[in-house]
Amino acid sequence: MQREPRLAGKVAIVTGSSRGLGLYCALAYAQEGAKVVVVGRNARETNLHMPGNVYLTAEAIKELTGSPALPIICDVTDLGSVDSMVRKVLDRCGRIDLLLNNAAYVMPEGEAITEVPLRLFEQMLQVNVLGAFSVLRAVLPAMQVQRSGNIINVSGRSRTRGSPLEATKMAIEALTIGFADELRSQGVAVNCLRPVGFIDTPGVLLNSDVGPSDLTPPDSYVEATILMAMQTVGTYTGQVKTDAEVIRDLSGHTTLRRYEAMNPPAWRDSLVAAVVGARHLERQWANQDCSFAGNETGQQDSRSGNLDQFNREAK
Repeated sequence: MQREPRLAGKVAIVTGSSRGLGLYCALAYAQEGAKVVVVGRNARETNLHMPGNVYLTAEAIKELTGSPALPIICDVTDLGSVDSMVRKVLDRCGRIDLLLNNAAYVMPEGEAITEVPLRLFEQMLQVNVLGAFSVLRAVLPAMQVQRSGNIINVSGRSRTRGSPLEATKMAIEALTIGFADELRSQGVAVNCLRPVGFIDTPGVLLNSDVGPSDLTPPDSYVEATILMAMQTVGTYTGQVKTDAEVIRDLSGHTTLRRYEAMNPPAWRDSLVAAVVGARHLERQWANQDCSFAGNETGQQDSRSGNLDQFNREAK
């Protein structure tokens, strides 16, 4: 029996979808029935090592699904460009249901923090923090009128703990929680997703410090973006999670085991570490006579069984 598309009828904006994870997610959203808006800076390929542009992604969606996508050139650091992009989406599609806030500017792994040029850090701040903030703010009026919407911010980590890249990503994680708290009563879910490890994309492969053994396939990350895109304020909001945690929280036991088998051991190990960290935090809060709420929306449904079962197996 053919299952129903999980995002049927949704209008989904995916920034940074010319290549890499944005491209993978745009294709997956289209396969799940969404009307995908492909957003990126480049109208043509400018780097042989970083192929792709918004029109090629839109063509790939058309070939894969038979349905057209909407490609839009947009620089997320330019407020005028962002506002124009949102107007075009509303003119063509009439609504905005989902934003995958994926556009990012990263630096090569292995750079010493003390030697990172200021202009490079400024560019990361402009794209990763201010750009993501601007796009999020621009789509909000449409979602607030609809009294529904779903925003997924994309975070990440680097090999160097506390690097400028991590600083920008942790900023967007903090903003995710703030927006989620403020928008819960207006029907807009806001979450943040980061991959467990380095995912096999053209950008990552340019890092000489990242070897083949460090790479993970994109499948679990893409599935996590779909699962997050299906949520509402009543089921999942204000969460900052890895793809492994999202699949643990929102899918069945069989699906979790399938992705564990597909990924390197570090993927499952990250879940064990998350459980240990949560228990440590719970003990700290209990000692301060505070209640620990692992799920900020207070939902108690069948998905909690996945975490309970995983906890038992991790002991």
